[in-house]
Amino acid sequence: MPTVSRLFIYPIKSCAPVEVQQLVFDDYGPVGDRRFLLVDEQGQFITQRQQPEMAHIYPQLSGSVLTVSFRGKQTLEVSLHGTAAAMRTVTVWSDTLPADDCGDDAAAWFSAVLGITCRLVRLPADSRRQVDLRYAEPGQWVGFADGFPVLVAAESSLGAISERVGRELPMERFRPNVVVAGSAVFAEREWQSLMHKDGMLDIRKPCQRCVIPTRNMDTLEREADVLDALKELCRIEGKILFGQNALVSGIQVLNIGDELVERFKS
Repeated sequence: MPTVSRLFIYPIKSCAPVEVQQLVFDDYGPVGDRRFLLVDEQGQFITQRQQPEMAHIYPQLSGSVLTVSFRGKQTLEVSLHGTAAAMRTVTVWSDTLPADDCGDDAAAWFSAVLGITCRLVRLPADSRRQVDLRYAEPGQWVGFADGFPVLVAAESSLGAISERVGRELPMERFRPNVVVAGSAVFAEREWQSLMHKDGMLDIRKPCQRCVIPTRNMDTLEREADVLDALKELCRIEGKILFGQNALVSGIQVLNIGDELVERFKS
């Protein structure tokens, strides 16, 4: 039977992951996941697509504080729930929403790290960013993730890509929240849902991949053989697809080792 083998959150969108033993869910997805965002002077979101060094910005959550580190820099601390310095209008893909500005000290820290003018913002407690209504019902929210609160990936499918490349690729390249062990290779393409004792992960849309998974996580250099493997094994109707975007129904806590039952499209 498939089981949950690994779990991740990404406190700051597009920065390094934090591996955890359990996910606790709220209205926006996993608690602590993509609740912070870097934006440019126009409020446009910034990711590793434009700034690969973001992969080496390491966030940690402890109590009510977000701690952020980067080589050669003094550690930055930001309140998870503090009063905003100001409200800013930010844009994530086609969505425009208000966000809490985290202040000048945080802005200066990230601007120095990336060599560009940018600011750190936080998802407000009353945010109402709607999941795309083509795949969700009104009132289903998401934080600063690309479009869905949860991304699920399968160990077996990454294994097939690694075998094609000839070396083991880290799952972190693909930035999932939930990693599933024990499913057949690429079985996730036919998932309708993953049933859990408390509810389900409702599979809604395959994840179309960008440049990020083709980069070596240490050197940040693009690796042509990884792109070739993705094109060979994961290109469907001209798009490279790996992993599944999901909504959460009924599950309050997801733990390593939890059993999942695959339900497939009819």
